[in-house]
Amino acid sequence: MRSGFQTIALSGIAAIALTAMTTGADAKIWKLTAASSHPPIVPWVAVIKNHVVPQSNVRLKEIGSPDSIKWTQAYAGALYNFNNALEGVQDGLTDIGWVGTLWEPVKMPLHNVTFYAPFVSATVHQLVEIQEHMETTIPAMKKEWDKHNQVYLGAQAADTYHIVSTFPINSMADLKGKKFMAPGAVANWLKGTGAIGINGGLPVYYNNMKTGVADGAIIITTGMLPFKLHEAAPYITKVDMGGPISGALTMNKDSWKKLPAHMKILFRDLGRDYARMQSDIIAQKEALFLKIMAKQGAKISEFPASERKKWVNGLPDLAGNWAKANGAAGKQVLSAFMEGVRKRGGKPSRDWDK
Repeated sequence: MRSGFQTIALSGIAAIALTAMTTGADAKIWKLTAASSHPPIVPWVAVIKNHVVPQSNVRLKEIGSPDSIKWTQAYAGALYNFNNALEGVQDGLTDIGWVGTLWEPVKMPLHNVTFYAPFVSATVHQLVEIQEHMETTIPAMKKEWDKHNQVYLGAQAADTYHIVSTFPINSMADLKGKKFMAPGAVANWLKGTGAIGINGGLPVYYNNMKTGVADGAIIITTGMLPFKLHEAAPYITKVDMGGPISGALTMNKDSWKKLPAHMKILFRDLGRDYARMQSDIIAQKEALFLKIMAKQGAKISEFPASERKKWVNGLPDLAGNWAKANGAAGKQVLSAFMEGVRKRGGKPSRDWDK
């Protein structure tokens, strides 16, 4: 467990444990907590608050169950920050939550495949389909969740990565010596550019760029507007580095085991809803957010195709080295990801699996 957990009050931990109270003949009120390191202004958390939580009780009534759920909700880092999301669910600080696997390249290596195979263009819907396929067909993917005491419920992918910065970017030369917020393994994408990557979660990007800690960020479009990053860094350079499979909706396994069969089915269904709905929101808002930010003064430009090609070809064999380090499972996941993209019409700028 990371040291950040030591700051959580014992009373808070006690309040969020899953329990059941008998209210009548066979009727139970289940006390559950839903939490996230990020606020519900981002789609992958908004769907938890606006759909998963309320729909759980609606659907219990629809199937005629006497059970109900009394929810405690704790978002925006109320229980843990982005670095502790995996442990937050693992240790039962929350029963259900979004886990950003992008910050866990060591503990969840197979779930970081997209971060070692950048510049692979695919839509968020395609990425969700690919993740669902891998989670259900590759045993090693499930083992990573098992190892951290969690049950996978639904996929979470996002739109493609671009750059937001305090200065204009027109070529590779403009990146040299600059500092960019680059979560987890994304920092590897800067190898060979002369730029420096700084790990961090979206909630810290604005202040870091505003105060000069960072000169910019490698980030998805749908993360820019909600955190008003274009106000701190008005230059948006569309690079299309590829969208990520960056997390999942999961449940603490101990909490899961206590649930009756009909509630497990319910949460499996809500997990599929989660995957579909968060990707729908992202697909709808990606272009819209660029238009809004442009109206608010953001200066949007396209990174030249020739410079992008230099960037892609100048990277070391990130995926090959990653696959070797993760053995047979790594090679299987990389192959499944790349083939999944090709089968769905995506366009890899580099064939990382060949």
